[in-house]
Amino acid sequence: MNISCDIILDLIPLVKDGVASEDSVKIVHEHIKSCQSCRADYEAFKYTNIEQISTKDEKIIFAIKRSIFISQLIFLIAGALIGIAFSNSMNMFYNFLIMPIVGSISLFTFKKKWYLSPVAIFILTYLWQTIEIIISDGFQWHSFYAGLFYSVIYTVLVIIGVVITKLLKFAFGRGE
Repeated sequence: MNISCDIILDLIPLVKDGVASEDSVKIVHEHIKSCQSCRADYEAFKYTNIEQISTKDEKIIFAIKRSIFISQLIFLIAGALIGIAFSNSMNMFYNFLIMPIVGSISLFTFKKKWYLSPVAIFILTYLWQTIEIIISDGFQWHSFYAGLFYSVIYTVLVIIGVVITKLLKFAFGRGE
């Protein structure tokens, strides 16, 4: 049986990885006994470092995960800042959509540390509101309490977004 070198070259990686059938292994071994160039390729393949290839793959996967994390973090920060900027304006009711989305993205971004997002929203909203009140009305002691109203509402909306996302993940079988 005369098999072309191209077919043998296609089979060599399978034989070396141990996933070829017994017939394929026999064919490759018989062919390399008589073909010097295929034998050289067979021997050269033995020295290919598979661990080095998997290390490159791991680096690529890490880079992709890092870029996705950074993108999600940018969306979180932008959404939070836009939502907080809408406070005390005609657009503040958009926060009933924005803040749950921020909570949902925070669950995907921070996974088990999702609680960082509601805490950050509370702090940012409180600081924004307090500074805005102090600038507009001057410093008064009630200025420190006035910012709590929106801070609590936005924090609850973010937590609602997290809860909805967890329920959806569970409902679609991707829950823990």
